[in-house]
Amino acid sequence: MSAVAEADLLRRFGFYKSALYVREIDLCVVSDVHIGLAETLYQQGLHFPLHEEETLLERFGAVLDRFNPAVFVLDGDIFHAFDRVSRAARETFAAVLATLRAECEVVLVTGSHDTMLPAVAGGTVERYDRGGYTVVHGDRPVGDHGTLVIGHDHPAIEIDMARFPCFLYGEGVVGGKDLVVMPAANPLSPGVTVNHAKGRDFLSPILRRVDTGRLQPVVEVDGEVVVLPPLAGIRRFA
Repeated sequence: MSAVAEADLLRRFGFYKSALYVREIDLCVVSDVHIGLAETLYQQGLHFPLHEEETLLERFGAVLDRFNPAVFVLDGDIFHAFDRVSRAARETFAAVLATLRAECEVVLVTGSHDTMLPAVAGGTVERYDRGGYTVVHGDRPVGDHGTLVIGHDHPAIEIDMARFPCFLYGEGVVGGKDLVVMPAANPLSPGVTVNHAKGRDFLSPILRRVDTGRLQPVVEVDGEVVVLPPLAGIRRFA
């Protein structure tokens, strides 16, 4: 299958600050926010201010201003810690929810880190279906679905010795349905370099079953979006 043209992809989707906007259904998705990651890094000895809450609120505010969606999905791994949610993490989560709910409907999809999320937030779901799209975190297999939007693997791509968070787009790669893999929304979260990645290198059971050579990285920097050739071609010329 030929590579999807940048213009065609941008007519369908918006990409901005690690958020995906699905134009035809007025839906925004952000994955892997990992609230509390800054606190964990501090406990591990990284002793300088990381301003996690301030950074996340700025990002979410900018995404809302850019897309003004009807629905905003937080697609799993909303919290970082598996076993507890600190007061600081709860406060950041509350601030993020307040920012989003002031503008649109919010859907919370659980991920592999979110064992505490239902107790903190309530009203969570394992998948969200809307207008031919299915949003799941990606840590578990999924049955019947539309175009899949998943997170979980934090893709990034290396270009000229610099690493950039990236989306991955695959036309018809999951049972004939399209796939979008989200980067991590938390800028403190390291990306997993995909330049040479094959199915077995990914965590998601969904990605382990697709021809990852057909996935196209999409990089957004300061509002400029570039759709790169499929990974098979990148591997060949790297």
